[in-house]
Amino acid sequence: MLELTALTAFIGYIIYLRYYADQRSKAELEADRLREGITLYQNDQYAEALAYFNNVIRTTPDSSVAYLYRARIYRSLGDTQAALDDLNRGKSYDDTLAELHTESGQIHFQAHDYTTAFQDFDKAIFHSHGEAAEPYRWRGLTRQQLRQDMDAQQDMDKASRLDEMGRTKALIQPPGKRAFIDRQLILNAGLTVMSGLILLYIIKESPVIHWPYLWAAASAVGLGFLEPRKGWMLALVQVFLILVGYYGLVGPDPLSTHREVEVFSLFGSVGLTFAGSLIGSVLRKAYKA
Repeated sequence: MLELTALTAFIGYIIYLRYYADQRSKAELEADRLREGITLYQNDQYAEALAYFNNVIRTTPDSSVAYLYRARIYRSLGDTQAALDDLNRGKSYDDTLAELHTESGQIHFQAHDYTTAFQDFDKAIFHSHGEAAEPYRWRGLTRQQLRQDMDAQQDMDKASRLDEMGRTKALIQPPGKRAFIDRQLILNAGLTVMSGLILLYIIKESPVIHWPYLWAAASAVGLGFLEPRKGWMLALVQVFLILVGYYGLVGPDPLSTHREVEVFSLFGSVGLTFAGSLIGSVLRKAYKA
């Protein structure tokens, strides 16, 4: 039974690392995979970029990010209809990618189809969770054309605030320069140590397995919620602490009956720590969405 529990915990940990330790969206992961082609586009190497994304779409026809960037290339080359067709194809595979709606909205705006453009920018704001400045700015411009002056000004003000927040964040935390071990992680590691010590105490003192299991699950969910990308590290800290603390410090209970309860509580808590951390990270991701 103990071997099965340990094996289950290990498998859960591997699943956690494989699917949830990286909390980037599907589109962000896809953009990272297509970085070579995106760089070609950003460097105005349109012929090479077009060939790259043609090949991606040929091998991965449901790549919404590839359709987005091929549409941008077509726009840069002056073929707005081909761009619009690609944007619509991209939406058919992933309608939640805000950039697809922003791009198509710009095309409709330039064609003076302000009603359709407004709908596109509205969707872009919705799918970006109101955190991107560009859709607000374009919706504000569209509202100006629709004579919605007060709402237009509100959108432009919102875009300016988001731009300012982005500049401030970049100064405080430059992109790509954030250390893996930062102040927040250290504080949460301190909470993990406290949680692990409490769990160790409950394992030693509880006559039943229910209380250690409850605390292990609840505390691990909290840790995963606090650190959705690094919760696996906190889970390892808690597991290491209770295992070393139990076998190296407090020691097993000499009474055989209670010793069995302690061991079941210990290894069950290991599995629940990994599972709870996973659940916490998923809840945090859903909460942010």
